[in-house]
Amino acid sequence: MTQALTGIVLAGVVAACWVLGRPKRNILRSTDASAIAALNRGQMELVIPGGGNDSTTQAGSAMVVLPAASDRRGRGELLKQLEQQFRAGGEQRRTAMAICQLWRHREALPLIRRGLRDADQVVAQLAAEAMTNFRGRSSAPVAVAQPLKLPRNVSRMR
Repeated sequence: MTQALTGIVLAGVVAACWVLGRPKRNILRSTDASAIAALNRGQMELVIPGGGNDSTTQAGSAMVVLPAASDRRGRGELLKQLEQQFRAGGEQRRTAMAICQLWRHREALPLIRRGLRDADQVVAQLAAEAMTNFRGRSSAPVAVAQPLKLPRNVSRMR
């Protein structure tokens, strides 16, 4: 019994020394990622005009700042402004639909849907063009179909 215990303790000590004595991997220790990030930003500015998240847009005669996707307060303020413009009617309603078309955010969908049923043909046309950005597959997670479970008393059925 003592020989077996001694063998187990000796194997444990050897395993601990092997695990603790291995050299650690240093992944990207000497690589400076800031130069790569600067290069990527420069290339993206060549491809995407405007380059920033807070894009400024001229719709109609008003200057509008479109909020970033992470700016909750800015999105809420823009939605309130668009709602007020939509209620005002006329040229302001057309401007609101043009901003919705440029913004391309899911929170503008209720306003775009109302614009589709609008009596003004220009507003309905702008709403239809804005809705084309949302056609196709949704970004909502798709539920995966679960396989059918066998009944509890499957042994009786066979």
